[in-house]
Amino acid sequence: MIFSTTLLRNHIRRSAVLTYRYQSSVANKPLVPANALKQWYNVFGKSNAGYASWIVMGILVAEAFTGATSDMVWNSINRGRTYDSVDWSKFVVDDDDDDDDDDDDDDDDDDDE
Repeated sequence: MIFSTTLLRNHIRRSAVLTYRYQSSVANKPLVPANALKQWYNVFGKSNAGYASWIVMGILVAEAFTGATSDMVWNSINRGRTYDSVDWSKFVVDDDDDDDDDDDDDDDDDDDE
């Protein structure tokens, strides 16, 4: 029993160390290649105007994305409850047009006097 717990403990330690070593070697790799960063710097990073335009474009794209996403979520949650998503054909009422004609006739009578 003691021998098996010792083996289990050593196995767990060994696997933890190997996992830590693997994670530390993966973390050392750059997220963005150096050539891509150099190209970005040559286009946007060299001047204040270029960098400011990069920021403005990023804000506009992020705003458009978050706005579209929030609208999509809102519409999916409120389907059938908003003006755009209600099926108005269910509420059609057959109404006589005689009432409208009577109003027009009254206007004509006022002009004759």
